[in-house]
Amino acid sequence: MTNFQIFASELPYPKLAVYSVSRGDVIALTDDYAGRESETTAIMQYSYQSYILKEKYPDVAKVLEQIAIVEMTHHEMLAEAIIESGGDPVIAGRHCFWSGSTVNYAEDLCTILKADLQGELTAIANYKRTIAALSNKSIVALIERIILDEELHVKIFKKLIEEYCCK
Repeated sequence: MTNFQIFASELPYPKLAVYSVSRGDVIALTDDYAGRESETTAIMQYSYQSYILKEKYPDVAKVLEQIAIVEMTHHEMLAEAIIESGGDPVIAGRHCFWSGSTVNYAEDLCTILKADLQGELTAIANYKRTIAALSNKSIVALIERIILDEELHVKIFKKLIEEYCCK
């Protein structure tokens, strides 16, 4: 098992500076916070996977648990950005409340790891779209910093797939 020690970039997260209330920024952040492909989904998915893999693949379960903790940090910072921008961090995307049906409940290790890799790649693409819609530069800096963590998660999942699924 590859020994992972770091699950988040070592760079600090930038401080938020809210210049004005921005409904547009709130809307831009909502789906990343708690939409179908969101930090909420990542937290719940990685937690579930950690629980079901703990007995057979304890090392992978621990990696998923640690990544979920990083995603919780992102979730909290997005909630703070939503609040500072004048919004309410309801656990919902722009179009509906979050649902546990968004979690991938696969139980096969390779299916799990490949879905998680795709989820991280999708998160990066979604965050890049969010950046284009934001007016607050400090929130842009925060999202850029979050992307660094997601890119690290991509590397971790690729290594796990190589180790467990390419034999």
